[in-house]
Amino acid sequence: MRGKELIRDMLSTYFMLATMISFAMMILGTKYVPDANFGYEAFRMPLIYAAYATLPNLVMYAKKELNMRQLLFRKILQLLLIEIIVLKIAIPRKIYESGEFEIVIVLAIGIVCIFLLTHFIEWFMNMLQARKMTDDLLKLQEKMKMFNNNES
Repeated sequence: MRGKELIRDMLSTYFMLATMISFAMMILGTKYVPDANFGYEAFRMPLIYAAYATLPNLVMYAKKELNMRQLLFRKILQLLLIEIIVLKIAIPRKIYESGEFEIVIVLAIGIVCIFLLTHFIEWFMNMLQARKMTDDLLKLQEKMKMFNNNES
């Protein structure tokens, strides 16, 4: 992935992550802390988590096309970095010290789900764009045929 493409991808990923993290926080909060009330400062947490979770996209930067093995390795590394970063900033130290690992495991699974969902959405959007480009090329090809036939 090259410079401009990487920046576009990171921005797209950031906004998808912010949305999905907000949704995941709502689900987890409803289950684990249903009586909690938060102020407006709680709105910034998904934005912060999304920003940190977008940083590992930098491992996808490459000056030339990656082969499948390199791409898979970098995607796995990206997921591991996201897991480490988000778990480090999202889970208070006292959770680890108290041995209450259920929330850590649920959050880790949620991170994987969000990662996969984000990649699925990106794949779907790219597929739609490729289809549109293919259709446009076919239409242009037809117009060129008609133009060439009219000249004859």
